[in-house]
Amino acid sequence: MRRRARRLRHLALIAAALGGLVSAARAHGPAPVALEVLAHDGRVPTVLRTNLGLAVANGDGTYAYVCPSRWDGNELALAAAARGGDAILVESTGVAYLSTDRGCTFARLTGEELWVSAIARHGDGFLFAADEYPVDVDPDRSRLFTVLADGTVEELALGLPGAIDGLVATPDGVLIAGHRPVGFVATPDGVLSTFETTSSRLTPRNRGGGDVWLRSAEGSTVTLARVSADGTPETPALRATTVQGPVLVDGAWYALFDGALHTYREGTWSFVDEVSFTCLRPFDERNFACSLAAMYELGSPQPRVPEATAVFSMDQLGPPAACGDASQQEACDLDWAHFGGESGWLDTLPATSPTSERRTPSVGGCALAPSPPGALGLLVVAGALARLRRRAPRRTRA
Repeated sequence: MRRRARRLRHLALIAAALGGLVSAARAHGPAPVALEVLAHDGRVPTVLRTNLGLAVANGDGTYAYVCPSRWDGNELALAAAARGGDAILVESTGVAYLSTDRGCTFARLTGEELWVSAIARHGDGFLFAADEYPVDVDPDRSRLFTVLADGTVEELALGLPGAIDGLVATPDGVLIAGHRPVGFVATPDGVLSTFETTSSRLTPRNRGGGDVWLRSAEGSTVTLARVSADGTPETPALRATTVQGPVLVDGAWYALFDGALHTYREGTWSFVDEVSFTCLRPFDERNFACSLAAMYELGSPQPRVPEATAVFSMDQLGPPAACGDASQQEACDLDWAHFGGESGWLDTLPATSPTSERRTPSVGGCALAPSPPGALGLLVVAGALARLRRRAPRRTRA
């Protein structure tokens, strides 16, 4: 109780010190948005990736913020979750970090000799692809590793025909793909297909109904390439600047091309409707769509666009759990003060459902309304933020 009380006072002081900055910050910070469902308990998402960090379900309809200072400070890091969300793997600027306590603490998993390029959940653990760093002895080959439930890392020797461009977990297992020196699709059990390609990058997107879908990049445009059950690739004519999906809903494939919803029929993508979705992603047997308002689960078309049911909104996100040592918790509290302040959340309580609003705390509650600081307070806060939120050095390729 004493530790919790001290922490609440600490958060309140941070909130008070940052209060005068909140209005200006709101004008400059990005709108908070959910990006991907990483784990699901059959009722609701239990781990999500957002543009502020991660969100982990508390079990009461609210979610705890998993702050980026728990890895290297990169709030846009990619992530995957396994074992129902108990294990989380984060990839940020070529480094992998593993948590086995639902995001409370993270440990660096890879060293300076590897550059991690892709991650995916795989059974009770994970797969990640990596290149040798700083100089690849064979740029046309990648190394593939499995991360077991206990955190043990083992290399897989699959004999892939080229470098790995990406990994994705699908209902049928992990897909692996690449384009150099030849195009290929594989699983952890071996190669499914090889083919000639003019693509500059081939990343796997989904698998179902006997088809494999790859995101294919050529120049400044992208499209979705289909690899049929016999291993023959085909690239429908529709190209775009951005592509999301595809997802398989009631036996039909849907994808977003530059934000417009299309469906695949008789070898071509046909326009369905303009929608507010910003992403389409599969998770196990479920399909999800992002928007600025919420994360939605997709159901049967009604009549043309799949029905969308809200399953998470950023209004459900609340402060981080108390984890790690004192310095780690202080850094995490500052993350929340920064991102929560930009979003105007510091004097509210999280919503308990995706369709309800944030709540006003009762008198004596733990979320205190901030008050404007003086110039000295601003300097103290700026110094603390710079010291505690200093990002890890970024590694870049030559």
